[in-house]
Amino acid sequence: MLKKFIEQAKKGQAVFITDAREAFAAMDPADKQSIICILTLVDKSQRLFDLSIPSPSALDKDQSDFVISYIRAEVYNTLSTLGGRSMTFYAKTSNKDVVGILESLNETFGTGQKRTARIGYAKCVNVIDRMLGALAEADTKFEFIIKDISEKPEIKETSTESSSGVEVFQRAAENLEGKAICGMDIGGTDIKVAMAFDSRLACLKEYDWFPEKFKTASQLNNPICLLIRLVRAKTSFDIAGGNDDLAEKLTQAMDKGASYELIEKTVAEAEAALSEKIIALDAIGLSFPDVVIKDKIVGGEATKTRGMRENPEIDYEKEFAIITNLDQQLLKLCKAGGVVKNTNDGPMAAYTAAVEIAGSAEAETVKNGVFAHSLGTELGTGWVDHTGNIPKLPLECYNLIIDLGDFVAKAYPADDVRSINNVNTGLAGTLQKYTSQGGVFRLGMKYFRQDKADLYQEIFDKNLIEERGDMLVVRTKPNDMRKAFLEHMMELTERPDGELAKEIFRQVGLFLAITWFETQRILKPKTAARTLFGRLVKRKVCFEMIKEGASTRIKNLQIDVADSTMANTSLMKQLEENPHFTVAQFAQAIGSIYYGNMGLQKDYIPNSR
Repeated sequence: MLKKFIEQAKKGQAVFITDAREAFAAMDPADKQSIICILTLVDKSQRLFDLSIPSPSALDKDQSDFVISYIRAEVYNTLSTLGGRSMTFYAKTSNKDVVGILESLNETFGTGQKRTARIGYAKCVNVIDRMLGALAEADTKFEFIIKDISEKPEIKETSTESSSGVEVFQRAAENLEGKAICGMDIGGTDIKVAMAFDSRLACLKEYDWFPEKFKTASQLNNPICLLIRLVRAKTSFDIAGGNDDLAEKLTQAMDKGASYELIEKTVAEAEAALSEKIIALDAIGLSFPDVVIKDKIVGGEATKTRGMRENPEIDYEKEFAIITNLDQQLLKLCKAGGVVKNTNDGPMAAYTAAVEIAGSAEAETVKNGVFAHSLGTELGTGWVDHTGNIPKLPLECYNLIIDLGDFVAKAYPADDVRSINNVNTGLAGTLQKYTSQGGVFRLGMKYFRQDKADLYQEIFDKNLIEERGDMLVVRTKPNDMRKAFLEHMMELTERPDGELAKEIFRQVGLFLAITWFETQRILKPKTAARTLFGRLVKRKVCFEMIKEGASTRIKNLQIDVADSTMANTSLMKQLEENPHFTVAQFAQAIGSIYYGNMGLQKDYIPNSR
């Protein structure tokens, strides 16, 4: 079995962690070792996991390395998803090989290191540290504990059967009269802003950016604040009226291609002209691509802050603290008593879907909660449970290691489009290079080079890829071609010569099926369905191929898409009728408005607190 896995990996084939786990569990008890893992979560509840591995003493070096990579991946996936205070392993301490592997986890995960020294697997411990800091427990340090199997306690994993989610979701879309609320969906390549005033969708704004290249916190925070000021000024002008010259300037600033300098100049002029006629915001709702706890951005290991992490001229922790407190900076744009509600973009996708479903004739289907993925620059993952609560978890599922194989693609540097290595951690086989745009790029280069030379050449003819030394990378200068590359791959699925492109999206569906296995095992949500958002599913044919690919692994898996069929609430219906923008584009910005509105209700369920 292990020989087969390693042979697959050396040939450049995937070895899914799900398959390895099932194979190890099915082994003869005499040939394997059982390790019981108990994870103590941030809220001090506990989760139990059973890890079976082949007996280390019977393995050669390649096999031993594979098993160690499996254990590390299991631990890393669990911590990246759930966080925690400690992880205790119960095993036969008389087996020194097993104990040695478990003891090595302290070094691998950097439990005794400073944050700046942690690399690879250890990055997830940085996130845990910042989470605990946000909960006023900065002195608590994550640790691994090893005990003999005879000491394993009996634990009962707590769960609640109460269900109030339907009502919570319905209330989020109600009582918008007289309120000014801004919702923002912050992505890796663009920001989408929606402004609601007195139950009316007042304006929509899309803005392209490249946060991965930012070197300071102000470069990230300032555009966010400026865009909210822009839609506030535009809405205020539309209500109050004014001269035609300012009207034209605001229209230009609202254009997708407007430069930052133009927007900044126009906003300053509009605010000065309108003065006290600028409306005061009741709430701001944010969908932010990082771990968020109590409205605070606490992750700090995502792609969006990569440029800051690599900037030697700043103290990253101090600089990131400015981003952590973005909610306080935005609160200055709200009236007294106003609120800023922030959550990760994954949970916002789930929350948005839940609110829309709760506003339909199928409202009862959200009684088990909603689980959603956003397929774009990264894989966003969101879960709103059956009570209407967003659990306080990292939920960094884009970091989950699903592939222990493909040693060929693993050999390329992380920035190479052909690589399966995560650009933040360097770890191989994570969902970042499988279910998001990076996966589409990677498979396109691989499949076209092997089987469709004309389509492979077309990528270069369109200047989507450039050679950088021995690497092939997506071109970002003078223009960022990431969106154009993805659009090209999606367009190919509708061309007569696009069958191979369709297969790429089927593979994304297969990877999502593996993701389903992993998230169900770790999180145990009551719902088994998945709702998909993002650019990868905005074309019907791409979504259908993803569903088809998932079905090859899991029959009858319910996968829904966030498109116009999901428009049930008032604001979402207004978006559906917009001639310039689609539900698929701005759904999470609308969901962010509803999230902000929920924060204004005195008795709301504290979703991210």
